[in-house]
Amino acid sequence: MFGSPMRPATWPVLVLAVGALAAASAVRPYLAAAPLAGADDEDVYPSDITPPAGTQYPCALKPLPRELPGIPEADRAYINRTYAILLRATQAKLVLLKALAEGRDLPLALARYQDATRPLALRLGAEPPPSGLAAFQQDVQQALDLQQAFFAEAVPVRAAGSPMAEVYRIPQGRQASARLMSAWGRMQARYPAWSPDTKDSIYHHLCALDLF
Repeated sequence: MFGSPMRPATWPVLVLAVGALAAASAVRPYLAAAPLAGADDEDVYPSDITPPAGTQYPCALKPLPRELPGIPEADRAYINRTYAILLRATQAKLVLLKALAEGRDLPLALARYQDATRPLALRLGAEPPPSGLAAFQQDVQQALDLQQAFFAEAVPVRAAGSPMAEVYRIPQGRQASARLMSAWGRMQARYPAWSPDTKDSIYHHLCALDLF
C-alpha cells in the first residue's frame, strides 16, 4: 500500500481504519508482562540490516543515516531506538510470512514471532516520545499490535489450507497498514527540513514493516 515517497498523492496519509483503536486494545493480551533482559542493548540501531536468511525486504530499505541529517538533536536518540525496534519487528514479520507462504512449521513460526515482537512492543510503548511525537508513537505501536493480531489469526487460517489471498483478507492487516501510513504522514509534518537520505530511510522502514 506504500507508494513512492516522491508521489505522496498515491496513498492517503490520514486514512485511519475505523476499528483500529478498538482492535489495538483487543490485542494487548498478546504482550508479555516485561521486556527481556538486555533490551537496552537491543534498541541500538544495528550496523547490519541484512534480512533473515531466505527473506527479503519488500522495498529498498537502507540503514538510518548515522547522524540523521535534518532531525533535531533532541529527537535523534528516540528516532534511533524506535526505528531499531521497527526494523527488528520487520525482520520477525519476514520470517513468519515466509513460513506462511510455504505452509509449514506454522505453530512454531508463530511462537517465535510472538517471542520476538512482544518485548519489542513493550519497549516501543515504554519509550517516552519527544514533544510532538506522541501521536506518531501511538500509530506505530498500534500498527505492531494489529500485526500481532493479524498473524495470530493468519496461522490457523493458513494451517487449515486456505490460500494466502484469504490470509491477507484478515482485517487487522489493513488496519495496521493504515496506522503506518498515518505514522509516515506525521513524520513528514514533523521534519520538513530532513535530508533526502533521512527521509528515504525512514519512509522505507515503515514501508518494509507494512504487509501490503
